[in-house]
Amino acid sequence: MGQFLRLLIVDDSKDDADLTLRAVRAGGYELEHEVVDTKAAMRAALELYDWDLIISDHAMPAFSAPAVLALANELRPGLPLIIVSGEIDLNLAVSLIKAGAQDFVQKAELARLVPVIDRVLRETKLRLDQQKIEKALGISEMRYRRLFETAQDGILILDAQTGHIHDVNPFLTNLLGYSREQCLGKKLWELGAFKDSGASKSGFLELKDMGYIRYENLPLETSDGRSIHVEFVSNVYLVDDERVIQCNIRDITERVIAEAKVQALNEKLEQRVQWRTAQLKALNQELETFNYSVSHDLGAPLRRIQGFIGALEQDYADKFDTKGIELLQTIVASAKQMKTLIDALLRLARLSSDQLRPQPTNLSKLAHSISADLQQSDPDRKVTFVVAENIMANGDTALLRVVLENLMNNAWKFTRQQPNARIEFGSALQPDKTVANFVKDNGAGFNMSYADKLFGAFQRFHAQDEFPGTGIGLASVQRVVHRHAGQIWAQSSVGKGATFYFTLNCPAGSDQHEPLKALHAVI
Repeated sequence: MGQFLRLLIVDDSKDDADLTLRAVRAGGYELEHEVVDTKAAMRAALELYDWDLIISDHAMPAFSAPAVLALANELRPGLPLIIVSGEIDLNLAVSLIKAGAQDFVQKAELARLVPVIDRVLRETKLRLDQQKIEKALGISEMRYRRLFETAQDGILILDAQTGHIHDVNPFLTNLLGYSREQCLGKKLWELGAFKDSGASKSGFLELKDMGYIRYENLPLETSDGRSIHVEFVSNVYLVDDERVIQCNIRDITERVIAEAKVQALNEKLEQRVQWRTAQLKALNQELETFNYSVSHDLGAPLRRIQGFIGALEQDYADKFDTKGIELLQTIVASAKQMKTLIDALLRLARLSSDQLRPQPTNLSKLAHSISADLQQSDPDRKVTFVVAENIMANGDTALLRVVLENLMNNAWKFTRQQPNARIEFGSALQPDKTVANFVKDNGAGFNMSYADKLFGAFQRFHAQDEFPGTGIGLASVQRVVHRHAGQIWAQSSVGKGATFYFTLNCPAGSDQHEPLKALHAVI
């Protein structure tokens, strides 16, 4: 099958048109064609269809080759046209070719027509391909120029041999304060901003050798004397077989200033950390001194008081009347209560200073063990314990036992007057999607208006003779929970029991201390 050709013939002679078609087909072309002989018919054909080639007679009663060429140039610029005529002189043919016709062939020489068509179609294809290339280059150049002009980084284009500046974008002229005219034609190291910088002539020579150079932080001075910091990246590449250098310059002044501020803040913070660490070390020493003072300086007089009370009871009991014995017993009870408070205070202090040793801990097993101990301590009490199984937490097992012992002891204590006492340990999903463990009872409860004082040391909501205790238990619980990066809170109402919730967020392998937590709070 031959090459397909869409051919428009302009000729008033059917016989001549048939001869033309026969000659073209004989040359191996498959044709789609139309024959017209007026301007109107040709206009309609050009407007309705795409053609590859026009073959036109020169002189027709109602049309002529110059008119055909003019209409073709108007409606389909670039569409090739060949004149095939029996009567045309050389001068007229040359004038038509100058006006845009590709060639002419005498009707008596139709054997030349196919080679002319082959050449014209090749030349037309080459011309169209060239136009496409030029259009693509134009689009590419326009895009490059648009990017070059609107880039938010400075761009310099240099001659790779001499270092002369060929082009500079508006961002860089605005950044440095030099006009485009002040930059063009100068060598890079002749531009004021780069005179005393690392981008010197030696740097240019290094760039030529290596093909790439980069400065992370290059200080420059603008035309008005301001100091700025830039990131300077330059590389060499080929453009039309010529080596050029492109320099990209990014203003990092704000970043450098911000980094300097951060560095200053870090240094100041480090100083504050060192100062606070020294303070905390002193506080820890004071805490140790306090513990010693409580255990020794207060304990020793208390032990002497208890010893003298014992001597009074043993050697002088017969000398006291009933009232005196009651007073003596009151003193004994007060001394015991004082010793109990001192011991509780020391335990609370140790909860803040002992090293934390976190590990996976089964809270359910701890709760079972504590409930068994409570029931053994008073076998006659009927208390229902409900413990959810396999509740795990990461934390110091000994300290977590302190939490559960205090909460479950409280529940045991405050359900003493409840005939159907019930104590429950479990976990529950909270509105914020976290999981909280809880100890719940149906005991005496408390007024929530006092909840803000609930975890303070020595805070009590009930009389000592009604529910005895030191008032230190919940303070200990809160201290341990906070050391495990958790929270504790309660919900209750008088006579309807209480529920204590707590979360634990101690990461595996951590070694937390209350003084370190205090340091973070100070910082």
